[in-house]
Amino acid sequence: MQYQYEQIDYQVDLPINIFTHTVEQFPFHWHEATEILFVLEGELDIRINQDDYLLKMGDVFLVNGNELHFINSRTVFGQTHVLALQFDNRYFKKLGIDVEQKRFYMNSGDVEEESIFVLDEIKYILANMMDLVLNKKNLYSLKVTKMLLDLVILLLEHFEVPTTTKSEQMKDDERLVEILQYMNEHCIEVHFGLQSVAKEFSLNPHYLSRYFKSNVGVSLKKYLDNMRLNKSLFTLRTTDETVTEIALKFGFPDSKAYYRVFKEVLGITPMKYRGQYRIELKKGIINDYLSINSKESFGNLFKYLDRKDIGDFQIKKEAIKTIDVTNFSNKINRSFTKLMTFGYAPHALRKDFYEQLQQVQGEIGFEYIRFHGIFSDQLMVYNEKSDGTYYFNFNHIDSLLDNLVAVHLKPFIEIGFMPKSLASTENKIFWWDAFVSPPKKMDRWLKLLDSFIRHLINRYGMQEVRTWYFEFWNEPEVQHFWGGTRLEFFNFYAESYKCIKAIDPEIKLGGFGTIDFSKNQNWLNDFDHFAQNEKVDVDFFSFHVYNLSKKLLSKPESIQTVGENELTGTVIQNIAEFTGIMLGDENNFTTCIDQIISKNKELPSLNRELWITEWNANSDSRDLLHDTCYMGAFITKNVIENFEKVKGMGFWTFTDIFDEFQLEQPLFHGGFGLLTYNGIKKAGYHAFFFLSRLGEYLVSKEADMIVTKSGEDYQILLFNYSHPNHLYSVFDYSQLSPTSRYKIFEDERVKSIQLTLEGLYGEYIIKKQYVNRQQGSSYDAWVDTGAPSDMDNDTVNYIKGRAEPGIKIQHISAKGKYSFQSLLEPHEIQLIEIKRRY
Repeated sequence: MQYQYEQIDYQVDLPINIFTHTVEQFPFHWHEATEILFVLEGELDIRINQDDYLLKMGDVFLVNGNELHFINSRTVFGQTHVLALQFDNRYFKKLGIDVEQKRFYMNSGDVEEESIFVLDEIKYILANMMDLVLNKKNLYSLKVTKMLLDLVILLLEHFEVPTTTKSEQMKDDERLVEILQYMNEHCIEVHFGLQSVAKEFSLNPHYLSRYFKSNVGVSLKKYLDNMRLNKSLFTLRTTDETVTEIALKFGFPDSKAYYRVFKEVLGITPMKYRGQYRIELKKGIINDYLSINSKESFGNLFKYLDRKDIGDFQIKKEAIKTIDVTNFSNKINRSFTKLMTFGYAPHALRKDFYEQLQQVQGEIGFEYIRFHGIFSDQLMVYNEKSDGTYYFNFNHIDSLLDNLVAVHLKPFIEIGFMPKSLASTENKIFWWDAFVSPPKKMDRWLKLLDSFIRHLINRYGMQEVRTWYFEFWNEPEVQHFWGGTRLEFFNFYAESYKCIKAIDPEIKLGGFGTIDFSKNQNWLNDFDHFAQNEKVDVDFFSFHVYNLSKKLLSKPESIQTVGENELTGTVIQNIAEFTGIMLGDENNFTTCIDQIISKNKELPSLNRELWITEWNANSDSRDLLHDTCYMGAFITKNVIENFEKVKGMGFWTFTDIFDEFQLEQPLFHGGFGLLTYNGIKKAGYHAFFFLSRLGEYLVSKEADMIVTKSGEDYQILLFNYSHPNHLYSVFDYSQLSPTSRYKIFEDERVKSIQLTLEGLYGEYIIKKQYVNRQQGSSYDAWVDTGAPSDMDNDTVNYIKGRAEPGIKIQHISAKGKYSFQSLLEPHEIQLIEIKRRY
């Protein structure tokens, strides 16, 4: 029988090694650590000495230290995914517990029903350990150590067995195990070898050599070299030490011997191995830790993270603030209600869409609306006859724009994309075939543009159209949205600019809905240079902001390698894995805006009126957080931080009636919208409703609130923002599920705000509206009803009721000042309106 010693590389600062992996077959081996296996998917066989066990999904099993064991996958279809926790028994000696001398038997298949709760607790500990380590949570090493102690206590109380149960096979091989242990402890010593082992165990060297080869299958020297090599690999992958330094450090006589063993065992040189498998350490943890774990199994693991009850949240340190309400400043720039957006122009012809539009305008009231596809083929704008002649049809556009104007919205028209018959290439995006091509005949494009603008002026009047905005194209710096060259786009814009300005120079034409998704700042530099040379201009500059971090964008061009047919709601995960793109920290969104504004100030042609024509937390239209209370706090936080910097902020989008790609669309699918496709308000909707109720003048803006004033009335908007964890930031959604979406937050605590308002005199009515997981969140109401996939009218009406904010009203009499305390649950937003009574 051949035995392998498994070297355990414990994580820095932790006496554990925890990971998930795909099991195929692992030969008989042993290690000094105690190991717990948790089957996340599939089935496996495990043999401990002469005993066989079958483990199924959800089973947990313990392997004692120094126990010979063999693992083999039993899964016929698919793979077997296992979480393994290995902990160093020696760690407990300083605590007075000699775990090395104890034996445990834990096999969930043999546990009595009354002890199932203990296994559930162990699964909870394993899931939380992995969560802490992967996400590098605050004080994670201390928390993991605490959980390890809890785990060992459970083992000692429920699973310890007498040491006499050690198998006969293990007794027979005890001497070999002792020899292997001794070799492991001393193998990196330079002159350590056969003679050293023989002397320690009082054996004849020739006998020891034959005994070792017979039982292990290779010579002692070869096995010793393998041990040394195995121990050296981690240093080779994670440091800049030379090969010679590493060879000597791990017991090889020189670098030549190290090279020889390396080539024999691994088939490549040490330098080539380092180049292929190099990893970086950050705070003692491998940066690409996820890459050596099976992401597919995380979903089955993290369902054992408890969903917190509200009463379990800790309270953050109380914020105590005093605000003089008589000391107000400038008028508020209401950029947050200046612009709303939706995805696809023809949707505005739908009855259900129009009803949602009416509701939004009646309750919030936006000024402009932006969308894709004004020239889409479904609107039949550009048409060619069989003889090659062409004509325009604006009937559907008229109906579309009339619907918008009827609810007091001004069009913010995105000029694009190209009609199919006018496109010069087959490049397109979205299921509705948005052609991103230059025109095959520029004269026809210019005629279309000329006829379109003149038609709008004739229908709605020159003075009205001058108040509209025309945004040229959408993200043309990204290849998915422009199929030509950069210079072709600049010329395309220049010709279009001259065409429109020839009709009326006061029509507002700008662009380009750029996104700093792949560091395209040189695109802006080139356009600025082109614009000055060609004497063209932009009346406003528009850009998009999603909370994407640019810190790791090492391959900006690689985003363009994804085919248009692959660009679905989850392709961002594939892009992120390939390019290093990740979601930013809680300050990243504001930082992105500031960087773009700073860049534009350097460019004369683009230093104009600024509009954010798309923004959201994530560019993935299937991010399940979009449906949750998190969005209310995210929207409130980032509007308060940025509303004074731009003319308008167009949140993407107001409704889930949105289908750029043909994907499944259950009710709460993580769509961008503030409303579900059937018109149920999400928590994010109320953020805009609360913002719309802010007053005329700014009194105070703090890190977690804004205070405004209208006449003798005051408005206070509070929020409690929690940021998602590291795992989510790299687009790993395994901790999210349709019915559990709050596990990924770093620091969920109740926020206590104590506020004193100075300058209040008289009688007031205070109305507090709030949105949290109990009231104002349709998603949480849906989960509480059992997450039905089909809902009758009674259920829909119940959820709509729960989707409305909670309200509390009180009357106060103030004599110079008024103090109150407000508690906000994680992700909660509150609007407090103080109205003077006469």
